[in-house]
Amino acid sequence: MEVGCLVETVDRVFTMPSYQQEDGIHNVLEQGTVGIIMERPGAERPRQYLVNFVGGQTYWMFHGEIQPYMGEKNV
Repeated sequence: MEVGCLVETVDRVFTMPSYQQEDGIHNVLEQGTVGIIMERPGAERPRQYLVNFVGGQTYWMFHGEIQPYMGEKNV
């Protein structure tokens, strides 16, 4: 997965509040939440991708929490 690739959450993910959130409320990313990879794993976070999700929420996500987004699913 490269910078600029669309991804989605594999399952429901409970997030920690970021430094940008003043209310300190923990958010939940529902399964299938779509985002774009902003940064690949590096020395400080060797197994995590920085992902900006729809709605402007940005989180560090482990590889197993996201997968490539392949478009809408026909149910």
